[in-house]
Amino acid sequence: MKLKPAACAVVMAFAAPALYAETVRPETAELETVTVTADRNAQKLDRAAPNVAVVSRQTLNQAAAANLDDVFLYEPGVWVPSDNTRRGNAGVNIRGIDGNRILMMVDGVRLPEAYAGGGNGAISGRDLVEPDTLKQADIVKGPYSALYGSDALGGVVNLATYSPRDFVDAEKPAFFGLKYGYHSRGNSHGVTATAAGHTENAEGLLMLTRRQGHETKNKGSVDTRDSSRTKNNPQDNSGYNILAKGNIGNENHRLEAVFEQFYRKNETELLNTLGSSSVVRGTTTVTTTQSLAEAYDSARRQRFGLGYRYNGEGRLKEAEVMLYRQQLKAQDDAVNVSETAINGRPVGSGVRYSDYGFDQTANGISSRAVAEFDTGRLKHTVVAGTEFKHVDTERSRDSTTVNSDGSTSKSYAGSLYPNKTFPDSKRRTFSVYAQDSIAFANGVVLTPALRYEYEKLKPQIDQAYLNANPESLPQNFSDSALTPSLRLSWPMGDAFTGFATYSQGFRTPPFDSATMSFSNTQYGYQIVPNNNLKSERSNSFELGLKYKGENSRVQVTAFYNRYRDFINRQLIGTENGLLVYQYGNLDKVKTYGVEAAASHRLNDAWHLNGSIAWMRGEDGEGKPLDTAYPLNGVLGVDYVQEKWGAGTKLRWAAKQKRVSDESFFKTPGYGVWDIGAWYKPVKNVELGLNLYNLGNKKYWQHVDVAGMADTGVMDLYSMSGRNVAATVQVKF
Repeated sequence: MKLKPAACAVVMAFAAPALYAETVRPETAELETVTVTADRNAQKLDRAAPNVAVVSRQTLNQAAAANLDDVFLYEPGVWVPSDNTRRGNAGVNIRGIDGNRILMMVDGVRLPEAYAGGGNGAISGRDLVEPDTLKQADIVKGPYSALYGSDALGGVVNLATYSPRDFVDAEKPAFFGLKYGYHSRGNSHGVTATAAGHTENAEGLLMLTRRQGHETKNKGSVDTRDSSRTKNNPQDNSGYNILAKGNIGNENHRLEAVFEQFYRKNETELLNTLGSSSVVRGTTTVTTTQSLAEAYDSARRQRFGLGYRYNGEGRLKEAEVMLYRQQLKAQDDAVNVSETAINGRPVGSGVRYSDYGFDQTANGISSRAVAEFDTGRLKHTVVAGTEFKHVDTERSRDSTTVNSDGSTSKSYAGSLYPNKTFPDSKRRTFSVYAQDSIAFANGVVLTPALRYEYEKLKPQIDQAYLNANPESLPQNFSDSALTPSLRLSWPMGDAFTGFATYSQGFRTPPFDSATMSFSNTQYGYQIVPNNNLKSERSNSFELGLKYKGENSRVQVTAFYNRYRDFINRQLIGTENGLLVYQYGNLDKVKTYGVEAAASHRLNDAWHLNGSIAWMRGEDGEGKPLDTAYPLNGVLGVDYVQEKWGAGTKLRWAAKQKRVSDESFFKTPGYGVWDIGAWYKPVKNVELGLNLYNLGNKKYWQHVDVAGMADTGVMDLYSMSGRNVAATVQVKF
């Protein structure tokens, strides 16, 4: 879909991060922050369980958030796996669990799933929401299937975008703002334009964002055109985002509509893939020499939503019904020029044009209601709802090789094109859930919840899938589960509150794991289907404590999660000289750890805060879970006045000592200082300046290299050195 000329003119006129909401003083931020995700019902953050976190707009501003990695920059225990050599950000890792085991939503609607293609990176990731449009990001750490279903096996992230009432109301019926931002790490620019309006019975919001930039700089210094390269590959990237929201009605009844379109494209010179590589099979050595490799990647996500919302004063406090449609169209195309030799004898050369896609369309309807009533001395807050969704997933692959003699071929590395690594799939999911928060007179709150979910996956066999020569044809899969949870909170005096939680998790095999069939003779491996995959299950236990004083906040939580039938890719043998992989169920995987956070207000201006996360993980064989992170944390100091403020944060992590294979890279420990300041010279103008990695430290995020062999070129995956972000905001 193309932008209409009028919209295009507005969007293209600009080029970075979004508008700040009104600056919030740090000492009041926690009290004012409200989370909806934890219980599917609004509550203040200081009353939520310790495993619930909120990344506020203020924190997003401090991170100068321009992508998903920035959003969680200052949240220990939450990481974003990234591939800055080409693919970008994959998704979110919470307590060592990542990929599609983490439910990611935007405004309560599930984001499209990531696709890894049988590898460690994400061919199609989940960095699909514009940070400038975010009011906050809600995080629930740990399994949460009782309220959110099978996607929430490892945790929940809800990216909440702005609404009209965040800018306008009866006293201020119109708003307009512009914000320009610059990031030196990728020489990137961006602009967001915002307009909002309010009348007695209607509200509207339009946000337009335009971004453009280049590759993210790292600390690599080797600038070669082969596999020894450690500088990031040259890249040009650009994108835009449209967010439009409107509602009409009164205080009790409202009709709401939303349209969102996110688009990003990257053009990358894959210089680190050039040169020669060989695969030995018996007495045969196949050598491929690549002289050109260019990638053209893009992703477009569209979301439409139409809903009805009721707010009342009786027993029924809230009720809503929403229809939605979300569509992702991703492309990962490439052009490669190469020569092939067998045992040193040239056998051919040519130009290969790859045309790959990943499409996912979700249509759904959801409902939710909140009721409050008393039974004797007990006060009940009941949240209940249903959801039905239909998801279609496709992975198209086409390849044409133009040989040096002018002939063309549709065969490459032993595969006939067009083909599909997994068949098109249709997945239907129905679920119903209920939760009752029962408040006793002495302040104790007991919250049981239960969800029933039924899911059916139906593969669609066509000739493109048969071209992949699968060993067996995939079958329909269906499963259902009842997933309960139970949470208890109890006051311990005026300042302390204890928490205890038990929950179960459930996840059916995803669209590709059971049905993937893929062979690559050039690199000597293949992946075969598995029709006997089981659904993953988990049991989670959590104990926590919160302290709330006049000037201080402290919270600590300990967790233990045990996963059964964990789905993972495994080497099952060799066949015809190829390594054979298959997705299978691991017996048991467990994770456990401790998290803590504290904040203290010295006076009206000075505010201290800090957080820390420690965990361990083990796979079914008792080996360390490679995605489990090392000890890490954040320390911060903020100083705020009416017209200006400044702050500094220390991000740190211990050395990673636990790996499942001693050949894997162990990230060194690090400490990185960030500083920033903002200033309002006049009422309608705000300036911001942030400096990151002040000491120009070379460091790695463990999650970016988890399970990766130490190849001697690990500087390629290092983070940016000293870099700066600047913003200018005008609002009326």
